[in-house]
Amino acid sequence: MLANFEKRSYIGNERVWVGRYRNLNNLPHWHLECELIHIEEGCATVSNNNQKYTLHAGDAIFLDSGDIHYIKSDADCILSMALFDSSIIHGIQKKHRLKSALLTHPYPIEPCFSKIREELSGRKPFFELQICEYITSLMIQIFREEEILDRHCANENSSIANYKNLLDEIEEKCSYITFQDAAAFMGLSEPYFSRFFRKISGMTFSQYLNTVRLEKAIKLLQNNEQKMSMTEIADRCGFDTIRHFNRVFKDITGMSPRCLPADYTLDIKPIRTIQDAFNPTLQSSELL
Repeated sequence: MLANFEKRSYIGNERVWVGRYRNLNNLPHWHLECELIHIEEGCATVSNNNQKYTLHAGDAIFLDSGDIHYIKSDADCILSMALFDSSIIHGIQKKHRLKSALLTHPYPIEPCFSKIREELSGRKPFFELQICEYITSLMIQIFREEEILDRHCANENSSIANYKNLLDEIEEKCSYITFQDAAAFMGLSEPYFSRFFRKISGMTFSQYLNTVRLEKAIKLLQNNEQKMSMTEIADRCGFDTIRHFNRVFKDITGMSPRCLPADYTLDIKPIRTIQDAFNPTLQSSELL
């Protein structure tokens, strides 16, 4: 069965979703978020990249960004899960991944989920940062206790894995990387790469690159210790002319560079969305 992409909707900028289900059953799918599942009661089967795991009460499984998976729960099974932006734990996962998706040690998953629910409900100042801290702390515990592999030695040759590596490449070389460079990095023909990138990202390569460049420019504008001119900032971020820079800046932020508020943050979440996404959860599943 062909696995489909799931896009999760968030209320704000928290980049984390937590939920509890009874009798959760869904179709094969994948998403760019990481997913942590904990069985509270009953039994569930989780298939991850064609490997099946049977989970009982107290068991937990971690699904990496881009993993193709599905869940089949018994009627009396209650499970909780968290989906979160993989960039939250980029520092942990940049070089390592878990050898097994099924966790072999107990962790304070439910207390962590409970604190995240409380933060999402209360939405106090800095709640987004607090939620990210909870997720990061929990995942550090997991990666310290579980057996890990070098990410580059693991079997990650899929298009999704290559796409994630490409995002890192664009981030590092955004001032000079080209469409042709990106297609070659993926090992795809330029026409196929163009269609693939738009399907996965929900935008063209040019739109994505301009957004990454603009994020870099905003950081330079807000921390301009070298007193660079607007033309110098535009050139350093890869914009060929100041006119091009001003146009892209206005298109994405709605304002000119000179009117940028000191505390402005560019929301780049649309980079990690996809058009025509679907909901893999079957109707028999009950969200508690």
